[in-house]
Amino acid sequence: MPLSDVKPIDVHIHPFTVETRLGHGPSYTEAHDEYFGRSEEAPHHGRLDIPIETSYETFRGAGIERAVLVNMVSYHRWGRALPNDYIAEYCRRYPDMFLGLGGVDPHMGAKNAVAELERCVNDLGLLGLKFHPAYQEVDPADQALMYPILEACEAMDAAVLIHTGTTRMTYSKIRTCNPISIDDVATDFPKLRVIITHFGWPWTAEALAVIWRHENVYLDLSGWLPRYVYQAEPIVFQYMNTVLQDKFVFGSDYPAIDPKVWLDDFDAIVEQGYVWGGERREFRPEVYEKFVRTNALRALKLDL
Repeated sequence: MPLSDVKPIDVHIHPFTVETRLGHGPSYTEAHDEYFGRSEEAPHHGRLDIPIETSYETFRGAGIERAVLVNMVSYHRWGRALPNDYIAEYCRRYPDMFLGLGGVDPHMGAKNAVAELERCVNDLGLLGLKFHPAYQEVDPADQALMYPILEACEAMDAAVLIHTGTTRMTYSKIRTCNPISIDDVATDFPKLRVIITHFGWPWTAEALAVIWRHENVYLDLSGWLPRYVYQAEPIVFQYMNTVLQDKFVFGSDYPAIDPKVWLDDFDAIVEQGYVWGGERREFRPEVYEKFVRTNALRALKLDL
């Protein structure tokens, strides 16, 4: 199947509107302005915001079929938050492109957090929740703060995307971003659908072990161009092409990376092959479609 015939699903993108910048606060804006935005290829290079209309055109031009907007809420830390209603509004305006994951602050208390989860799914039409342990100052396996929320997500069959690995978010500590915590979560909530992010680097081995162990845990490579993923951890592509071909999903982390730039970089690796064990390996024909589309349909329970 030609690569151009597959319509990708991007499971991990961020809005970069004026409202988003105000809601997420300096930890988010400094990361994007002072690090990701330095690249001339970044969609927000030299810009302080991107209207949702512009983002829509970017994804449509890249041939993306659906893209999942995520929210991050850490009111206790920043005294501000982007309402989940904004994510839902973006999705309503462009239902042919955007899906959404809401956010709740685990520190708001289980009753309030679960009520907001229910509102996100039942009233706003969002797919579930996004968590960023460093930004939110929480361990995903915290039984007091997180487990009541995750239990409710599992009961509602809501998807969860959890940041793992390092981050450029300022004023944040990454100890709680080790994907080994997701082993606790997936063991205690085996039916919960979880996507973990950024191939878990620098804890990539732990991330691979977790998705190998648990049927409903998936891994995205967002935030890194594929060439750099390959340079840092070539085992990722070997596992994607073999034993874990059903467990990887495509995410760009837009606006950190343009989705077309990400996919073009990945296409080059697919076409050229990769070296593993001193030998050049070719991607299996079915792996590409699984990675950029089919696995996401299952992870997010989408019917397209």
